[in-house]
Amino acid sequence: MLLEEKAALPEGEANEDTMMRKTLAILTLCGIGAWSAQAQTGALMPYKSAHFKQTMSVTGGGPESLQSIKAELWFLNPDRLRVVTVVEGKRQVILISSGFAYVFEEGAEVGMKMPLQKQLLDQLAKFTEVFSKLDSWKKSKIGSEKVGDRMCDVYAFKDLADGQPVEGKVWLWKEKNFPVRIMQSSQGKTVTVDHSEAEINENVSPALFDPPQGVKFLDAPTMTPGVAK
Repeated sequence: MLLEEKAALPEGEANEDTMMRKTLAILTLCGIGAWSAQAQTGALMPYKSAHFKQTMSVTGGGPESLQSIKAELWFLNPDRLRVVTVVEGKRQVILISSGFAYVFEEGAEVGMKMPLQKQLLDQLAKFTEVFSKLDSWKKSKIGSEKVGDRMCDVYAFKDLADGQPVEGKVWLWKEKNFPVRIMQSSQGKTVTVDHSEAEINENVSPALFDPPQGVKFLDAPTMTPGVAK
């Protein structure tokens, strides 16, 4: 079949096909992944609730390696999560609730739904894995300083990432035991994660984690890590 013929779908089906392909690309970019092991063994974060903005920057290895990912997160203990990122100028939402992941674009009529299986969750670790490591990082205090208006204790640590040694520092907000900044360096690259406008153990509405009524959610196709089938 020619590509031109394949494109000639009825309007409704074409829109759904486009959304399916776009959502799969969003999943690859935003990451649905290895975070599952953490999700299955306890709370994603050591708080009753949390709401904050996250900026993750990667520098080093040449100008082409400069990357920045921005997100806004809401969390409700133990495992409900809402992540909003901007992809191609559009606000994309990932909801984790009741054993499923829902992915959709704000204002769209079609989204994607998938069960929380291990092979689908590897990349969400980029948003939440730091919280599972706080206790192991809080062993070598090197000082105290303010980040914005938050007084923080600063700790140096060593860790492993993909089998490679990593050296880093974490700025831990004293009042809330919350990391407002993390820097990790390995093999000439530095990853910096900044958390701002944090509201910890304050009111987060459970309604934020409900899939919107006006969106038709399609079942995701079977996926293996990093590959959509």
